[in-house]
Amino acid sequence: MAISFKSTLPLEDQVEFAKNLSVLLRGGVSIDEAILSLANQARSKGLKTTLTEISNHLAKGVSLFTAMANSHSRFGTVVTSLVRAGELSGSLPENLDFLADWLSRDSNLRKEISSVTLYPKLVIGATVFLGGGLAVFILPKLVPMFMSLHVKLPWITQFILDASMYLQSSWITVFGGLVFVFILFEVLMRMSSVKMMVDRTTIHVAFVGDMIKDYQLALFSQLMATLLKSGLTVDESLEIAFVGTGNLYYRKALTDIRARLLNGVSVTETVKLYPALYPPNFVNLLSVGENSGSLQESFLNLANYYTEEINIKTKRLPVVIEPVLLVVIGVAVATLALAIIMPIYKLTGSLS
Repeated sequence: MAISFKSTLPLEDQVEFAKNLSVLLRGGVSIDEAILSLANQARSKGLKTTLTEISNHLAKGVSLFTAMANSHSRFGTVVTSLVRAGELSGSLPENLDFLADWLSRDSNLRKEISSVTLYPKLVIGATVFLGGGLAVFILPKLVPMFMSLHVKLPWITQFILDASMYLQSSWITVFGGLVFVFILFEVLMRMSSVKMMVDRTTIHVAFVGDMIKDYQLALFSQLMATLLKSGLTVDESLEIAFVGTGNLYYRKALTDIRARLLNGVSVTETVKLYPALYPPNFVNLLSVGENSGSLQESFLNLANYYTEEINIKTKRLPVVIEPVLLVVIGVAVATLALAIIMPIYKLTGSLS
């Protein structure tokens, strides 16, 4: 769901950069002096290092976008794309203002989602901790008693016991396996074919898919509105919006949209070919904008609409998560309870 910033700088640092650079440029300070000044007063080491490197490139007479592209810039693609658009159209301060606002909203949304999901994380963590403690420390101590009374362990008890014993004797192997799986996942996610499959699958997941679509549509619409306002053509705006889109499924659609646009097909007609990505209300408002020559206003309205949809869905997250959470906890508790109670039930049955 998140925007493809592909950056290692915290969002707070990026907001600081965009806001302060906009203020300095509006005050008449040159880009070279502004970047050098921001580098000297940067609070974080990462931002200071990045801006110092960009400043060194600017000293060679290149543009800000070129300096960011040639350096090991830790800014994301959305940042560099809007800087490029601002320099091309002469609206760099305005683009930086938008950038600061968008990054702030993105940071607030991430914090809100994190706070909403904190309770489920704590509950699931406590359930795993307590369940693991029972399986590893309590259940093995009961087994000798059952064995001495010749009680055959139920399969669920035996399975949990075997898993517990294996974990105790081979925890290094288990830990190594988890590390290997994590590294393998990271490597696979860097492969475009795998990421495309994941991005395409998550789009169709209930509720989560809707949030991802709303986020992508809000980002795309806001970028297009800003880029068109900067004076760029629809073709140029689509090219930059493509770079700023992290979801490969949406990227594939944008590639097709731009290619068809160059062949004389309207954006609306191509968007209609992707009903899973662009819902009818998006297509209808886009069509009105193209037909009336007010495409920028249409994109701005769409950006506001889908941003509000994201906020609404974020507030509904607890309502969606809680039932799933209750089912997961219920299954875990029932499994452990059966593993302990069933042998006791067998024991009492054999004694009666």
